[in-house]
Amino acid sequence: MTESTSTEPRGSAGAAGLERVPPSQQLSGKYFLAAYSGEHIAGTEFVIGAALVSLGVGTSDLIWGLILGNLMAVLSWAWVCAPAAVRARMTVYDYLGRVAGRRFSAAFNLVNGLFFMILGGAMITVSASAFRVLTDIPPQTAWYPQSLSFVALALAVGAVTVWMVMKGFKLIANFASVCAPWMIVLFLASGILCLPVLLDHGAANGLTGLGDVLDALVWTGVTPEGDPGLSVWVIAAWAWSVNLPLHLGMSDMSTLRFARKASYGYFSASGMFIGHFMAWLCAGLMGAAAALLLKSTLVELDPGAVAFRVLGAMGLLAVVVAGWTTSIPSLYRAGLAFQALFTRHDPDRVTLAVGVVTTVVACFPFAFTQLLNVLSYFIILMAPVGAIIAAEHFVLPRLGIAPFWRHRQQRVDNLPAILTWAGALLLALGLLLQGSLHLFTIFIPVWALSFIAYPLLCRVMGSLRCSTQDPWEEAYGPIDVSESEPAAMPAPVSTRQPSFVVAVACLAVILAMSLWPWLGAAAPEDFLETYQWWIVPPTLVYFVSAMLWLRTRRQPDRQQVSV
Repeated sequence: MTESTSTEPRGSAGAAGLERVPPSQQLSGKYFLAAYSGEHIAGTEFVIGAALVSLGVGTSDLIWGLILGNLMAVLSWAWVCAPAAVRARMTVYDYLGRVAGRRFSAAFNLVNGLFFMILGGAMITVSASAFRVLTDIPPQTAWYPQSLSFVALALAVGAVTVWMVMKGFKLIANFASVCAPWMIVLFLASGILCLPVLLDHGAANGLTGLGDVLDALVWTGVTPEGDPGLSVWVIAAWAWSVNLPLHLGMSDMSTLRFARKASYGYFSASGMFIGHFMAWLCAGLMGAAAALLLKSTLVELDPGAVAFRVLGAMGLLAVVVAGWTTSIPSLYRAGLAFQALFTRHDPDRVTLAVGVVTTVVACFPFAFTQLLNVLSYFIILMAPVGAIIAAEHFVLPRLGIAPFWRHRQQRVDNLPAILTWAGALLLALGLLLQGSLHLFTIFIPVWALSFIAYPLLCRVMGSLRCSTQDPWEEAYGPIDVSESEPAAMPAPVSTRQPSFVVAVACLAVILAMSLWPWLGAAAPEDFLETYQWWIVPPTLVYFVSAMLWLRTRRQPDRQQVSV
């Protein structure tokens, strides 16, 4: 994700006055593979992984639920978002503006901005929790701040975060790409380290008793209050919906419009099954092991306390980096949304104001302690908008209606879209009050109703019929035949550079050392203290060598991708 939003890529104009992304600016699959794998290893993984333990899900339900839910998320990117993005080749903001008009878009931008403000505030709280471990400040596990010192700490961390958004987003984005491989290895290493600790506490005889230990100590199937935990279907729904604003919510049209092929949507699997499946499982193992070693409960610990007990100083660094790699792009995206609302104000001042409010939100840990519920409410609000965009692209042409009919008829508002959004939210409210569906699953009927209702309302409320045999061509313009030809890409970066080889070797060392207890060379609990020191040198060497490699990497000469 980068910072340019002022201009659209140059290309051939479509029938609706749009400019297509030309072949010279379309990107290969390697870009999207790296982008998805990097973006989904972040501070939210610490929070969600631990929360799934506290919610009382069973081990087998969690594993199968995550497999199914993440698979559905990948298919949502590959079958819904990517095909629409590659055919239309425009940002979601431009698309929605032509579909529904300025006032509808303003409402969406408001919801979108608030969503990313809450997420950014929660991740600032996560980063602050790492610094908290170094002080006498108690863990912040209530919805309100329990210490004035923590408020001061959150304000300080938020100020640094806002400064980085204002002054160095491109540098931080590059730094995040360096941090992602290290965090992937650290998550995996923490899981490998914590398993023997849990087996030892559970008195299991090797891996044969692993399932029983996990059922007893980690994913028990009951909440701390003794209530039944979440079912496999609720877990699957959550894993599917956690990134709904990006796939079924269609926000990733903004980046996938640069994809050379729609099939690149399948590369989201790298983020879903490495960043989510693996990281959530390892975060849960880490939280359970830390709670045992600290003789506490997981609900009484924050990510800083958990990571410090298992990984020491490098764990704190991982929490800080993970929080920043999420809070910075979240703040940036929130700034973009509010800039679209306050077009008469200076963009930098709007972003600064958004950052100030987000930092104040970070002082109230409800955004962290109730993150899953807060995200679920925003997902319900945003689901109908993504369904309207998907229906505009996939369904209306099959009914003989070209996309952007409102724009071509010069209507101020899209009444079918307004009624669809309102009706979907009424359905959601009714389901919430009725209580038959879990909060995590309500987005499914809401999205489905919107996807069906919007085309029907368009059909009966006087939408303009298509005047050609190809509705998509009428809306977006003809496909440039040269788009089937390979785009001119820069020469690939050599992976034989010494700095790259050293960086990869350091990651291999960090991972290999975590296997030491499995070889019977050390007691699992005692080895944690040793490992916390052993990983410091390879971590420092990794960051130095990776930054050196980053400086030599040739960046593609292309327009920056807006988010």
